[in-house]
Amino acid sequence: MSEPESLLTVGEIARRLRQPLHRVEYVIRTRNLRPTGWAGHARVFHDADLMWIASELVRIDHERGEIQADGQAAEGDTHGA
Repeated sequence: MSEPESLLTVGEIARRLRQPLHRVEYVIRTRNLRPTGWAGHARVFHDADLMWIASELVRIDHERGEIQADGQAAEGDTHGA
């Protein structure tokens, strides 16, 4: 029997991705990502949404030149330090 997919709050997504909450919120808001459901007042998302948010954050960093092609932080980058 397979394990049920977990539901993640925005805070849990930020924690798992080791990103500031405002960056995760930005991706959700600007990409019009709809929550899977609600747990009280908290929005919840599937694990697949976590992976999509992670890929969007990487894409944003590449566009800003904060990550080089080899995945290393660009020289002089202090974001997240």
